[in-house]
Amino acid sequence: MYARVESNQAYDCYSITSFNIAVCQIPQAISPNGDGYNDTFMLNGYNVSSLHIYNRYGKLVFKANNYNNDWGGESNEGGKLPVGTYYYHMIYDNNLQKTGLVYLNY
Repeated sequence: MYARVESNQAYDCYSITSFNIAVCQIPQAISPNGDGYNDTFMLNGYNVSSLHIYNRYGKLVFKANNYNNDWGGESNEGGKLPVGTYYYHMIYDNNLQKTGLVYLNY
């Protein structure tokens, strides 16, 4: 993307610069079945400092600091979580927060 900024100040200066825009999408579902598609909860474009995953009863089942796109449906206790809807709360980029849901299916 290119941007051109013009000034009405003296000398009629302008500058042209380019920059990348990251498209940040959060998946609505993951399927950690080893097929290489949607196997983990990918939060590309976000610098996630904290991620919490809760089950439908509100119990915290997964917690990570400095998240590296590696949650594949397992609990912090080590077992595979059952198929269903889970809720996430993430803190990213200078303490911004986002919540939502993700469906887990194998």
